[in-house]
Parts: sequence; structure tokens; C-alpha cells
Amino acid sequence: MRAPVIAALTAALLILVPGTAGGSQLGHLTAPRDLRVVSYYPSDAGWTEMWTNWDPARISADLDHAAAVHANTVRAIVQPNTFGYPHVSPVYAARLGEFVGLAAARGLHVQLTLFDWWYSWYDHRGSRTWARELLHPYAKDPRIAFVELRNEILPKPQTSAWAAIMIPFVRRLLPGTPITLSVAGPNALGKLRTLRRGLHSVRPDFYDLHYFGRGGASAYSVLSRAKEIVAPTPLWVGETGYPTILGGSGFGGLPRTRAAQEAGQAQFLATVAWAAQANGLAPIGVWQLGDLVPAAVPDRTVKPEDPELHYGLFRLDGSAKPAVDTVRSAFDGSVPVSFNNGFEDAIDGGVPARWEMSGDGMWFAVDHSVAATGAASGEIAGTGTASYSTVPPDGGVRHGDRISASVFARRADPSGSVSIVLEWHDRGDRLLARVASPQLLTVGAWAQLVVSGSAPRNAAYARIDLVAHGITTQVWFDDVAFSRQ
Repeated sequence: MRAPVIAALTAALLILVPGTAGGSQLGHLTAPRDLRVVSYYPSDAGWTEMWTNWDPARISADLDHAAAVHANTVRAIVQPNTFGYPHVSPVYAARLGEFVGLAAARGLHVQLTLFDWWYSWYDHRGSRTWARELLHPYAKDPRIAFVELRNEILPKPQTSAWAAIMIPFVRRLLPGTPITLSVAGPNALGKLRTLRRGLHSVRPDFYDLHYFGRGGASAYSVLSRAKEIVAPTPLWVGETGYPTILGGSGFGGLPRTRAAQEAGQAQFLATVAWAAQANGLAPIGVWQLGDLVPAAVPDRTVKPEDPELHYGLFRLDGSAKPAVDTVRSAFDGSVPVSFNNGFEDAIDGGVPARWEMSGDGMWFAVDHSVAATGAASGEIAGTGTASYSTVPPDGGVRHGDRISASVFARRADPSGSVSIVLEWHDRGDRLLARVASPQLLTVGAWAQLVVSGSAPRNAAYARIDLVAHGITTQVWFDDVAFSRQ
């Protein structure tokens, strides 16, 4: 680009970027420690369409939601082929500047994710040109929390060589602004290890692991191992989330209903948030702020129940899902580890939220006429064997961890057996061992059942099963407790 054009672009951006002139009201964050991040696209304009179908009024309203969950940073993902490559279009540079300003007006910093949907790894010169033109106005701008050089990079020789050149280059462009790279997908730990080795002596300021795994039960173990792989460089979970879809589930025994899956989303995010906190990591980055419509996905045709559309904390009508409270608490430093312990929270006409249910032909319900304490209990009725099961949000374990669980149980007649069981599973969800409480002996009265045990080698998490085996009538459970000793 000729010098007069660069000068004109820079001048235009300085109008939109008050931080370059010292006018920003936001202070610098220490990343990743201070981060409270939510990823963002407008509901009808994902990925490239956020920039091509530019709607500042819609973005402003959405960023109010980000502030309402107590985020301090919102993620903006930038595609070089949309913004202009290798020379940045003044139109799109101005839109990015406006986005940064809209976020700052709501007390939000910006995570800049660069080089999205871009694969020209051998074009080092073009990469430097594009990064220089895009980032020049943001030097020493506290509104930029950090830069993610590439989203979910696939580590291999050419990508690692490119990253090893670009990390120090971007550091020179934005002195003091942290730089990261993220990995994700199958074998994320292996990718993290390969990336670290491939960068040789170059290091990002922290590594970013994107975690999406069934019900999140293995998060504690995965993050512990990831932290070891990158040490002494810090680790952060920059993306995690759970799609509230009807056709599938990360929890095998949850109903395939919207309410059940939204409760499952809250459980998942609490589990990963606790895993991060227990490993000494910063609060999780959440994917993503709001649900999307099918037309928001620009690169393929998707159906209404495509998981990509349902990761939002907010529904399409702007109403909050239950996970909003979970994320707000996690961002405030208090991860909720309750899991409907007293069966007070009912969904879908009366079944317990957050509990997986197993048992063909059996009846599961929140019973408001019977309770050990509070106003309800979890009922199982019928002839046969059934269970309520859950992995508590703080159910992640290491070898040797001592765990206790208890429940108050009541049954209507002496047939069958009733107990509480602890199961130990590895990172691949394989059952390693199980230990059961003594059987419930009383009939017609509440009694507490207690079980405890130590996590065996390779255990990643503990699972609670409330088991009614071979019963012929009703059994009730209430006041489940889970503790780490």
C-alpha cells in the first residue's frame, strides 16, 4: 500500500480509536488472570457476516447482555479475506474500530482473534503487512485485552513456523499486549504438546485450550494435564460451551427437551468453571453470548437443530437461559457447585432438572408431597430397576482423592434394594471401579445412606448413582451431599 493511503487509513482509525490518544477509560487487564470473556456474533450474522452485514445498533444491544453477565471482555473474530488481504480495507478497519468503541462504552475490553478462516501459512510477508495495518492504531491501547493470533491452529511444521515468526512480530506492534494461540478438537492435549514443541524457543504469553467434552466431567483431569504440558507458560480455557439442542446430549440420561438441555448447559459450564478454578486457572471463556439463526452461518447450510446455533447464553428472543446465572457467578469468582441436590428444581412437567434418569418403564418425578427437608424429593416408581445419576460440578478427581456422598432415602415397602453408589471413571468415560453404601433397611421413614472411597489410578471424575434395584413400588431420594475430604 502506498504511503499516502496508509496515512489516510491511520488518520481515519485514530478518530475511532480514542485509546491511541490516551482517551480510553479502561485500564489494562492482566491476561489471562483478569479475563472474563464471552465470544460474540449477532444472532443473524455469524463469522464474516458480522462485518459484512454491519449493524451497530444490534451490536450495542447485544453488548449490554455481555456486560450483564459480568464479562469484562468480548471477543471479536477477524477474517483477513473479508477485511482485505494483505492490505486492510478502510471500511472494515473502521468497523472494527467502531466495535472496540462500542465495547469500551460498556466497560468491555476486546479479545482480537486474527487470521480466522485463513491458511496461507507460507505468506509471511503478507501476514506481517496485514497485521501491521490492522493493529497499528491499537498500540498501547488498554481496550485490547489480548490478541489471539490464530483460532484453533492445527500444529504442524508450516503453521508452527508461521506462528514462531508472527508472535514476536505482533509483540513489537502491540508492546505490552499479551499474545496467545488456541487449540481444540480431538486430541487437544496432543495438539497442545505439538504446538509447544513446534514453536521451539518462542512462547505466547499464555496458551488457550478450547474445551468441548460431553457433560464436562473430564475437564478437571484434562486441564490438569494441559497445564503440565505448557508449564511454566500459563494456560487459559478460551472457549467452552454446551449446545441446548433437542436431538443430542452430552448427558446420556437427560430428556431430549429444551428445558432439560438448558439445565444441562448450566451443569456443564459449572463443571468446567470449577475445573478451571481448581487447577488455578482464570475463569473460563464462554462460547457464546447468544443463539444463532440458521442464516447466520455463512459457509454452509445448517438445519434449525444444528449444534452451532444453540451454544448461546441467551435465546433468540433475548431471554436468558439458566446458564447465565452460572456464568455470572463464575465471572464473579464464586463457581456454583450445587446440582439440584434437594430435587426442588423441576422441569418438563415435573421431572428433576440436572439428573440423568435410567430405567425402562419406570416413573421419575419431583414429588412435592414427600420430602425429608424442603419442599420436594426425587421419586422413582414402578416395577424394576432404575437410578438417578449425576457428576457433581466439583466431581473431578486425581488418584487418591477421598470422596464422600450421602442421600436421604425412603421406600414404601421392603421389596428390592436401595443404595447410593460412587463410580470412578477415566478421561475416556470408562468405568474403573464402584463402591456402594449399605442397603436401605427401613420402610416408610427417611434414613441416610453414606458412601465414600478413594479415587483409583487414572480416575478423572466421580459419579453419583441413586439406585433402586428390583423395586415394586415407590422410592424417594432427597438432600444429596457430595464432599471432598
